Parts: sequence; C-alpha cells; structure tokens
Amino acid sequence: MRTICFFNSVESWGGGEKWHFDTSLYMHQKGHQVLVITHEKSELLNRLKGTGVPTIGLKVGNLSFLNQAKIDKIKNILVEHQVGCIIINLSRDLKLAGLAAKKASTEKIIYRRGSAIPIKDSVLNRYYFKNVVTHILANSEATKNTVLSNNPTLFPKENITVIYNGIDIDGFLSKEVVPQYSSKNKNEVVLVNLGRLEAQKNQQFLILLASELKKRQVPFKLLIGGEGRLKETLQQQAKELNVTEDVLFLGFIEEPKSFISSGDIFLLSSLWEGFGYVLAEAALCKKPVVAFDTSSNPEIVLQEKTGYLTKVNDVEAFADKVEKLITNPELREEMGQTGFEYAQNAFNANNILKKIESYLISKKPKTNNITALLITYNEIEHIDAVLENIDFADEIIVVDSFSTDGTVERIKAHSGVKLIQREFKNYTDQKAYAMEQASNDWILFLDADERLTPELRAEVIETVNTNDDEISAYYFYRTFMFKKEELRYSGWQSDKNYRLFKKSKVNFTKDRIVHETLVVNGKSDVLKNRLIHYSYKNYEDYKSKMVKYGQMKAIEELPKNYSPNAYHFIVRPSYKFINHYILRLGILDGKKGVIICYLNALGVYSRYKELKRLRKQR
Repeated sequence: MRTICFFNSVESWGGGEKWHFDTSLYMHQKGHQVLVITHEKSELLNRLKGTGVPTIGLKVGNLSFLNQAKIDKIKNILVEHQVGCIIINLSRDLKLAGLAAKKASTEKIIYRRGSAIPIKDSVLNRYYFKNVVTHILANSEATKNTVLSNNPTLFPKENITVIYNGIDIDGFLSKEVVPQYSSKNKNEVVLVNLGRLEAQKNQQFLILLASELKKRQVPFKLLIGGEGRLKETLQQQAKELNVTEDVLFLGFIEEPKSFISSGDIFLLSSLWEGFGYVLAEAALCKKPVVAFDTSSNPEIVLQEKTGYLTKVNDVEAFADKVEKLITNPELREEMGQTGFEYAQNAFNANNILKKIESYLISKKPKTNNITALLITYNEIEHIDAVLENIDFADEIIVVDSFSTDGTVERIKAHSGVKLIQREFKNYTDQKAYAMEQASNDWILFLDADERLTPELRAEVIETVNTNDDEISAYYFYRTFMFKKEELRYSGWQSDKNYRLFKKSKVNFTKDRIVHETLVVNGKSDVLKNRLIHYSYKNYEDYKSKMVKYGQMKAIEELPKNYSPNAYHFIVRPSYKFINHYILRLGILDGKKGVIICYLNALGVYSRYKELKRLRKQR
C-alpha cells in the first residue's frame, strides 16, 4: 500500500491542524502507511510526538514555493516514502507541496478546502487547479459550491467531495459542565454566542438584536464568549444602545460545552462559515439555534426542526424567531432534542473518519453514483449501524414493512435517507420493489445485519468507478459472526451473495420467495474483501429465523407434486447437519459449530413440517 502524506506548514494550532492530527492518527492506527510533513516549530509536530505517527519537520515560509531547492527536497521525501496520496490544507502549501507532488508523480493530490470563500480566478490558480490538483475535499456543500463560483471551469465538479468535519461526540458529552452564568431572574432566558470577536462573526448584529428584544420587553440575557479585535467596539456599541446590563462579554472560553450549556438558546451571527463546529456543539448541548440562512448553516441547522434560519442581518426577523423560542419552553426542548439526535448521527467523528479513510484509499475519482437499498422489519438493533455504514452512497432507500420496535423513528432521524413503508409479501417481491425505486444504475443491496469493512467500502467505490463494462454483478464473500466471534467453518467459509450490481442488467426470479435469486444478464465477478454478517444474536433469535425461512421455503415447494415423508423429516435434516458439521468442517468451530449446524438442519425440518401442514390445509 502506498503512503498517505499529510502536509501542513502552520505553526499555530487551529481547526485545520486538528483535522490533520485526528485523521493522520486514525489512519496510522488503522494500519495505513502515513507520513506527516509540517513546520519544524509547529504545534502539530509537537502534538504528534509519542503517537507513533511518522513525522518530518521542515522550515517552510510563505515564499518557499519560489525556492526550487525546497521543492526538490519535498519531492525527494515523497519519492523516498513512496507517497501515493497527499492532502494539502493551505493555498500556500498547495503552491509548494502540490508542485513537489506533481514532480514526484504522486497519483492523488488532494486540496482540502475548509472555508466557504470563493477561490480567486487568477492565472496561478488556474494552473494549479487544472494541472496539479486531482481532488478537492470540502467540509460542507457550501464550501464545495464556492470553489467554482468565480470560474465554473476551474476544476471538475465531480472531483469535489464533501465530508463534514467530525466531532468526538463521546468525548464532548463526557465533559463536566461547570456553569458560566447563573440567572437571578427565573423568567430570564439566556442567549449565548461563541466565537472570535471579529468582523466575520458579526457580533455587532447581536448588540442590535439585544436592543430590539429590550424594546419588545422580552426577558433575556445575552452572553458573548470570545476574544478579538472588536471587543472594545462591541462594548461601546452596547453602551450606546443602552444594553450593557443585558449583554455580558465573558472573554475567552476554555470549555465550549460549559458555556453553551449555561444558556437556553444559541445564536450565531456569522456572515459565513466553512463548517459551523459551534452549531453542532450547540445541538449536542440540546440547545435550539437561531442563525443566518447562509453558507453551511442549513446543513447543520434543520429549519423549524432544530432551530431557525433567517435572512442575513435582518434584525426584525431574527428577533421574531428568538422571541418565539423565549416564550415557548416546550418548543425549545423539542428542538433541542431533535438537534441532539441529528448531530449524533450526522457529525459523529467515528463515522466521519471511516468516510475519510474510504476516500483516501480509493484510487480513482468518482464517476458513477450508487444507490444503497435495505428492506427492514423490526431492525432496531441494526438500523443505525447499517445506515451509518452505507452513508457514502449517493442515495439510500429503506423499504420498511411497518416495523413496530422503533426502527422507523430511527430511520427518520438519518437525514437524506428515503423511507418507504410497504406491506411485506415475500423477500423477492419486496427486494424487486425496492430496486425499482432506485435512481441510479449501480445498486448496493444489503441486509440490515450486514456491514462493509472500510476496505470493502473502498473496493466498492473503486469497482463502480473503474468497472469493466462486461461485468454486471459482483458477489461478496461473507464472514459470519456468532455473537461477537467469527465463525470460520460450518459451511459459511464459502458463503457468498450478490450485493453489488447494475439495475439495468439484473432481475429477481419470481419463483423464489426466500433466499431470492438474482438473474444476471452479463458476467459476474467477486470482490476480494469480505462482508461482515451479524446474523447470530442469540440462540432463540437464530432459531426463529431458521424456522421462518423453512416455512417460507415450504410455500415455494407447495406447487411441486410430492408429500413429505420420513426421507424429508429424517434423511434431509440429518444430511444437512452432517454436511455442515463434518464435510464443511463445523466440528472445528467447537460448540458454536454444533449450534449453527443443528439450527440449519432444523430449518430443513421446519420446511417439510410446514409443507405437510399446508398440504393438509389444501
């Protein structure tokens, strides 16, 4: 495997440096070859010490890209370490490391864009984005859209990928809350804002808001956290508008969770954001949000569900929404809970890092879209995990058979997932219907208890985008999990199923209602990485599953002209057990093998027992 290089020359610590730290460490811990090149005096280099991540410190400045010796030195490092992918965070680094990577014939040169500011249509930029950069990684759809706003032909849009910034949700939630403010008026609602006191963050607007709310005689207190060059200006503005008692400036905030938790409503007045980390943190504190309908905010705040978005700098409209929340505590609580659930699903760092891993190790730019399909019924234990597992797909559709255990509510909590509820007739009918709903030709069809490994996800993406036109469908080998342990034999060692295929080249046979059969018009192939199959939860669950499958197989057998006899009740189940336990080496799986082989044989017995009952019923 070729080395993945992270290049960041910033000496101080910020959001971009945190991203490089978290991502390089994650990739290293996952066993990938990683190299971080940074400034010799950088905080990033300092923090990576002791982590085991290979690092190189260099003396780099703003004009280093004019130094040919410096470019050649970096090129030689990339060649020596066999770098196949480099991620660059700054425009100045792109000029230096991007050119070095080009000279080193690095296959994948990624420019990570973290700010929703248009790229200048300069001669130098046109050269780099047309001749050096192969991919752009944006942290929001808003950032993606601004990349080409000054020049639509600057870079191929299909090679710009959006992956949100992740949050260590478990770490954030585990932090202790130390109140930053205690209200002396029980009717007072506390509004909070957190950010640098700079023009971009636009806290001047919040002082105007405070004045408007005071005119409306709405009980509130506004807490502004942060330091910056505009602090004195803002304090003077508050004095002029007679709101110094209503607006408190609390200075630099060490712990955002404690600060945000001290309020009832979070306000964001920023004129633009690449990715509003603080909005996601507010959601994790279960606070409703009022912000501007600009840049990436609509991707983090769900309008009228987790908060409100208004026109930029419209004091009246903003005050209306804040007043509505101030006077309606039940609405605040409802929006806060919805935002909490959304942030947990959409911005979980563990899920985000898996996406980044798949993106970095994928070899080819994306050219084809994928629809991921599921059919479900009472899958509450699996639904969140499987939806997170397939969230790289361009379209996700779930056809649910009117679940009663909370599955539907969990599906609805995942943004971008299309839910269809439909009565279940049989597996073939339900899967054929689901496939008809797909917008894309490439279909990834999983069961709720199946998971793609990061390696398999990357292989799926690469396969879809480098596909041999003659191949219409791909088998996945499956690793069967007995509770949390792998079952190596018992007939499962060669288990494989079609899971990735072209909708236009396949159809389900109508004569099979369970263990449906896919008819492929064209050639088939097998992916090398295995799918994880969490089929066995406990004895009773797996037993009921085998009995159910057996009963459905009986319906398939009903049109055949025979009646079950001793051969079917004794010989066929016995052969199933012996075949899987002895011939298919179930004996090597120990007690697990005995259980699985017995229950598989029970499924055969159940088939003929049900068939006999159906024949009598006829």
